[in-house]
Amino acid sequence: MSSIHESKEIWRAGASAILLKRIARHTILTTDEQKAILSLTDGEFEVCNHHEVVRVGQSVEFYCLLADGMLARTLDAASGSRQITAFYVPGEIPDIDTLIMPSTTVSLEAIGSVHIVRIHRAGMHDSIRRFPVLLEAFWREAVIDATIAAEWIANVGQQPAMPRIAHLFAEIAVRMDTVRGNAFDFPFPATQIQIAQAVGVSPVHANRSLNALREENAMHLRNGTVFVEDWAKLTHLAEFDDKYLSYHDAQRILL
Repeated sequence: MSSIHESKEIWRAGASAILLKRIARHTILTTDEQKAILSLTDGEFEVCNHHEVVRVGQSVEFYCLLADGMLARTLDAASGSRQITAFYVPGEIPDIDTLIMPSTTVSLEAIGSVHIVRIHRAGMHDSIRRFPVLLEAFWREAVIDATIAAEWIANVGQQPAMPRIAHLFAEIAVRMDTVRGNAFDFPFPATQIQIAQAVGVSPVHANRSLNALREENAMHLRNGTVFVEDWAKLTHLAEFDDKYLSYHDAQRILL
């Protein structure tokens, strides 16, 4: 039992540390405010592949801090077709928009096995009352999420299939902080069908595009891992500019 408890503590501590690192990039925090963020988490759970973590319209009892794995934000049409409107990586809170909403506005599905750390609504609100700048910090997180969504719309609306997919992989690499030189790798457990659902193409076009990226010696996807062979070429093919992911200088409006 002690080893299980220790592993859960490691998940919580690791996820909290990544979250604090993210927030510190854009919001200036005092030591006490940093400690408040690190102490927000309360419990954790594991979700199996394809299972829903959050369903749209649910009352909000806790927020999901992703500790490990990947989540997808999904929309299902009346016809039964599915669109993935976002992927989320460790350290992100995909339902942060419900901070001031009574119910969830999105559905979240596990891509592979994921570990989620809970941030209970009551505890979050109590911390914000004690440290109002935390509302500013999490508001910025919501704005960044909205900015990424706008970039996805532009990517799907303006790019052919292959650059769309190249752009997706380039973005995820930056968000996961895995870019190391010109060649590196990072986990990406989504299937070709899910990639197709994310970039608005058919699975056949997704497969052809992945093959084209391999033939260009830019990157290839194998067994849930993206192997970037030429980062410069991948970003060129994607017409990728990471400015929309930049945090610029950390700020603080509330004193």
